[in-house]
Order: sequence, then structure tokens, then C-alpha cells
Amino acid sequence: MTEIDYSNLPRIPLQGSCSGVYFLYDNDDLVYVGQGWNCLLRAAEHTRKDSDKVFTHWSFLPIPEESERKALEKDLRAKFKPRFNRI
Repeated sequence: MTEIDYSNLPRIPLQGSCSGVYFLYDNDDLVYVGQGWNCLLRAAEHTRKDSDKVFTHWSFLPIPEESERKALEKDLRAKFKPRFNRI
């Protein structure tokens, strides 16, 4: 078994609510764009057993203002048309 160097893994602070727009990826493919007041919890919801979403990693842009989050999410969904977003 390969030994993993845990000291160099990226760290995401769990402070505050992490509100913003989040992105789910399957390798290099953007497969979902969403928004919420807590992106960490929203991304975790996509790992439920009844979810059809498969992703390898995620990222997010912190955006505290709800109207800005919703507008950016809408624009990004239209632009990239991720396969798991329903239009």
C-alpha cells in the first residue's frame, strides 16, 4: 500500500458558513454548479446513497450575498451546462 504524506494535503477552513457557489468535478470535467449558505454541507449532500452524482473533488467561491450567489450560479450553469444540473 502506498504511503500518503498527509502534511501536504490542501486544507479548507471550517470557519463560518462557507457561503458561496460550489463546483463538483469528475476528474477535469465540471459536472455540477450549485450555491448555498454553507457549501461544505451542500457538497456533502451530493454524496448520499440515493444521489446519481459522481465526483472526484470540489471547490467553491466564497460569496456572502445570496442574490450574487444565485446570479452567478445561474450564469455558470448556462455557460458550462454541467451534466448533473437540470435546466
